[in-house]
Amino acid sequence: MRGLLCFYLVATDVCAFLESQYVKTKVLEDLNTCKNDNYHHFISMAIVSSIIECGRLCSSANECRRFMLNIRNNMCMLYESGENCFSSSDRLVKYCYRQKSICDEGSCVRCPIGYYGDRCQHIIEDCSDGFERDVVPQKYMLSFISPVSKQPPIEVKCQFQYGGLTLIQYRNIDCLEVNFNRSWEEYVHGFGNIHGNYWLGLENIHNIGKRFPRYKLCVVLTAGDVYYQGYYYEFNISSSTDDYRVHIVTFDDDPGDSTGDALTKGIYNINGRPFSTYDRDSTSYGCPRRFQAGWWYLDDPVCSRSNVNGKRSAGEFEATWHWLDNLGNRTDFSKVILRLLRH
Repeated sequence: MRGLLCFYLVATDVCAFLESQYVKTKVLEDLNTCKNDNYHHFISMAIVSSIIECGRLCSSANECRRFMLNIRNNMCMLYESGENCFSSSDRLVKYCYRQKSICDEGSCVRCPIGYYGDRCQHIIEDCSDGFERDVVPQKYMLSFISPVSKQPPIEVKCQFQYGGLTLIQYRNIDCLEVNFNRSWEEYVHGFGNIHGNYWLGLENIHNIGKRFPRYKLCVVLTAGDVYYQGYYYEFNISSSTDDYRVHIVTFDDDPGDSTGDALTKGIYNINGRPFSTYDRDSTSYGCPRRFQAGWWYLDDPVCSRSNVNGKRSAGEFEATWHWLDNLGNRTDFSKVILRLLRH
């Protein structure tokens, strides 16, 4: 990294300054419309003469923790949070840097979102933990969390309002579509782009659930201008040795526009079911291949009364994202989100 920076900057002292305050990260691909997402928190942009000027601009800007520089036109873009950057074009001429903690001899004045303490030495366990400790801005943010101590932190979308919600699955039609018909290993470890659409990973979801005894799963589906929600209480999943079996106690309607109960209603209750993918199917009916997604499927010809991991558009209805019960045959969703909240 030093060789590339010094080639661009010439002076080794400015190289040392940049490397002391920033970490070079990645520029990922996503649609330009994904920038409209609530989680990106763009601050400002400016034409600069060098990458060091862009870095200093970020250091001097209130709440800036990440910047991206286009070396073709010298456009410097500042952001409030996040590890990596994304772009819909010209990724090879863009460079992304995340700010390290800004500290003096006494204490740190600016930590990466999710870190806290006099020396930024602690990391929140999940988004609810950040809200309860009051160490994060109360808004939508990209944040680091550490559900398991002594393991590398993970980055998630957080809604640091209403108790602090951790997004374990996120799908937005304004962002680049991600194929959710993935292998067992991919569902275990997670996939997608944290700036856009993603699945956080079964192991991460399991680890989050171990840190606190009671979570509710909040299901969100947006269609047109309507925001449908439903809540599943005492949600958690078991470990890998038990195939990440799902546990749910009760469902509660949203007082406004409710999704209805497509997961635990009547004989179609997925409580206790193991997770299945096309290469590790726990059903007798080929459910992952029919629905073209991983999920906690019933061992029944119906398989599931929902498909939040299905395709946006598919030839067969059961392979297309849907949620029966209150939403019937609707597939015209703009967002599908699964969130965890301590309660």
